[in-house]
Amino acid sequence: MTLLWFVSAWIAADFFSGVIHWLEDRYGDPSWPLLGRFVVEPNILHHTDPTAFLREGFFVRNWTSMAPAFAIAAVLWVGECRWPATAVAMLGCANEVHAWAHQKCSRPVRGLQMLGVLQSQEHHAQHHRQPFDRNYCVMTDWLNQPLTAVRFWSGVEAAVRIVTGVVPRPERAEA
Repeated sequence: MTLLWFVSAWIAADFFSGVIHWLEDRYGDPSWPLLGRFVVEPNILHHTDPTAFLREGFFVRNWTSMAPAFAIAAVLWVGECRWPATAVAMLGCANEVHAWAHQKCSRPVRGLQMLGVLQSQEHHAQHHRQPFDRNYCVMTDWLNQPLTAVRFWSGVEAAVRIVTGVVPRPERAEA
């Protein structure tokens, strides 16, 4: 693995963490079978009480992202799709990286946060401020500003509305 290979997989994982987070925030419905209870409800709670998910242990906080990601990554790896497997495995770690943006961390993690390799608390805090429509990518400080600058998320929402007629949930109000 080269550094470029690894970094590009990390950036891809960050982008897809944003897509998943955006879908949860804007379209997730607590009444959905399984996903509603195990993904959407905790996400809604997180946006009213941002540190709630830190009260649970590592497994409770991460099983819904790690289990499917690592299973998919294993299948991809066996199929010799190494780069996608790596990106998907990294994506499985997104919620834990996200948790680090909500807590005091070790010096190595803080150092990586200062470099933007891991998302910093300051950067992620923008997601928890009105108008609550930005910084969906939770792994680095690299992608959110360019995506916001080109109005990526509002553009995708407009496309979804035009193609399907589906509109996002009303903007959330945080505590």
